[in-house]
Amino acid sequence: MKEIKNKLLEMQTTILEDIENERTKSASAITDDIGDDIDHANEERSREFYQLLCERDQQKLIQIKAAIESIDSKTYGICEDCGEKISKPRLIALPFTKLCIDCKNEEERLKGVDKSLESQVQNYAASSDDV
Repeated sequence: MKEIKNKLLEMQTTILEDIENERTKSASAITDDIGDDIDHANEERSREFYQLLCERDQQKLIQIKAAIESIDSKTYGICEDCGEKISKPRLIALPFTKLCIDCKNEEERLKGVDKSLESQVQNYAASSDDV
């Protein structure tokens, strides 16, 4: 578990460094009144992209913190859905995972079914509007 905890801590450090580097780069790229509308549009798009990356990184940091806490509390590596042990290769590949591969596959399958149903409902609603 020490190997995985070290990997999680390393990932955490890398994400925090990346966030700080992007923040610095974003702050230095602000042109305010200098530049034209295209420059301002590019800056806005960069800021939105940076915001999206920060949100994803924040979620990943939360997952990493939870994984480190579960290692410390000796509950790490247990699937939250079925209660079975998560395989070591999966934990090494994705150390902050909370689901075994079978439960993750089932989750993904159900998401696909949900999207398919949502699409069918939208198509039905659209065809009903035409009537």
